Amino acid sequence: MGKIQMLDDVTANQIAAGEVVERAAAVVKELAENAIDAGASSIVIQVAGGGLESIRVRDDGSGMAAEDVPLALQRHATSKIKTAEDLAVVTSLGFRGEALPSIAAVSRFRLITRQADELVGTEIVVHGGQVIKVGEAGCPSGTEILVEGLFYNTPARLKFCKSEGAENAKIADTVQRLALAWPEISFVLTVNEKNQFVTAGNGNLEDAAAQVLGRQNMRQMIRLDWQGPLVTLSGFTAKPALARANRNLQYFFVNRRPVRSPLLSDALQTAYQTLLPRNRFPAAVFLLTIEPHELDVNVHPAKREIRFSRERDLYRQVLAAVKDALKQTNLGFEAGDFRTSVMRETPSNANLYDLLPVQEAPALNNFLSVLPSDAPVSNFATKTCLQQGRAVSPFPRLRPIGQYLATYLLAQSEAGELYVIDQHAAHERILYEQLKKELSAGSITVQEVIPQTFELDPLAATALMKSLDLFAVLGLTFETFGNNTFILRTIPAFSHRCLNQDDLIEIMAAVRGEAVETTAFFEKILQMMACKAAIKANQLMERREMEALLERLAETDGPFTCPHGRPTVLVFSEQALARNFRRRL
Repeated sequence: MGKIQMLDDVTANQIAAGEVVERAAAVVKELAENAIDAGASSIVIQVAGGGLESIRVRDDGSGMAAEDVPLALQRHATSKIKTAEDLAVVTSLGFRGEALPSIAAVSRFRLITRQADELVGTEIVVHGGQVIKVGEAGCPSGTEILVEGLFYNTPARLKFCKSEGAENAKIADTVQRLALAWPEISFVLTVNEKNQFVTAGNGNLEDAAAQVLGRQNMRQMIRLDWQGPLVTLSGFTAKPALARANRNLQYFFVNRRPVRSPLLSDALQTAYQTLLPRNRFPAAVFLLTIEPHELDVNVHPAKREIRFSRERDLYRQVLAAVKDALKQTNLGFEAGDFRTSVMRETPSNANLYDLLPVQEAPALNNFLSVLPSDAPVSNFATKTCLQQGRAVSPFPRLRPIGQYLATYLLAQSEAGELYVIDQHAAHERILYEQLKKELSAGSITVQEVIPQTFELDPLAATALMKSLDLFAVLGLTFETFGNNTFILRTIPAFSHRCLNQDDLIEIMAAVRGEAVETTAFFEKILQMMACKAAIKANQLMERREMEALLERLAETDGPFTCPHGRPTVLVFSEQALARNFRRRL
């Protein structure tokens, strides 16, 4: 007897759903794209329980005829194309005819729709791929789809879903991308009955981008309006001041289709060569218009990826467009919204565990017990000296000579060695160990600041929300203000300036993905806080400041490296200098 057999429809649909419906955000994307293709001017999306409990998408589009409703739930049934040749010129967002049956196969699904010229609408109910009900129903023109119990009949897929917060953040990101591509459509996203994202639908791309990026960030954006032989590029690219440690603020659209494209990312990054340091990425909103026959949109089941027929030409034109915009713009860094740190220092005598949720205390205790007291040091620093029969610190007393390039301190040891000290790295080590000791003692000194507001993207906001208690222990006290907005109330006392938007985004990017129980989470926050508060390069210091920094560096446990492992000092012996100058001692 043969081993090959035909799968039943339910199983086949569930396998197909695995390609299209990866998570709740994929459902939102497919349903919203169908609404856009239906000519909607308003799309309302309501989710609960991270989308796993329920997703409701309502639009005022053209709706469907009664006879089309059952067909829409069949695989490979679509109104967007008729032949394979149509794929070469497809302009709609949805065209595979897999979204609705795939979603209905893994949920309790209800669709109700009516065309404007019909008196009554049509309702269909499907549970796990099985049609439960089809009939007439009263409803406004347009379409409303309710998806409940997503993955209820596929527990393996349900097991791999993220937390509710993470799923909500991904849904918000999905809706925001669609809002950028279609500014003439009003989008409303409601999460657990609270409005999270709303656009006016007035057709103004700048207004839509301000809702996504924040109005403060829009002041750092440069308008793009470039016409080439292959591509028309509109949107925004950022001044170097608006750069991040990741690509979360980069949005690419091809013929209004949100896409991931290494080619476009690389062209954008190349345009900023010499303008940004390594591993910094500019914000961007790129809307590319290209003739459909120059594209292959049928590459990925979820339509996230796209293929270009003339990649080299496209790369050059996008690069030229961004460079042209940068050349015509004053790229000087503008002064930020500086808020002076004021008020009083408030030592806290509370026990560290009293400031943390009960479940967090053991994690912090483990962190403090495993933090290294000494960072890896250079070979010359590993040797201790014996003086009068006792071990002494390898870091000597130093007499400052001066500054070089307002970045490096020059100092001389009692043994006649020349020390070159990176002032930022040295101060970073000092602050890191100070904060570590205060944290271990449960008495971090904080100072109040004039309240400062931060608008974060959904992913960063979710990460910060999960970590508010831990940040408070470290001296950074935030209050939530709704709509991914937070207010900073206190900072550690050793910080000489208030945290700004870029600092917070960089900190969140560094710790994102780290569980709050892990040592890495605490370690990265301490490192970033010390780095942000430390004296910078190109900053002049008075002699007494140099003396104080050298004395405090000598008192640290790991004076020869910063918390990131970079060296703080270079040493030139008298013998080495004499050899290089061909002198005899």
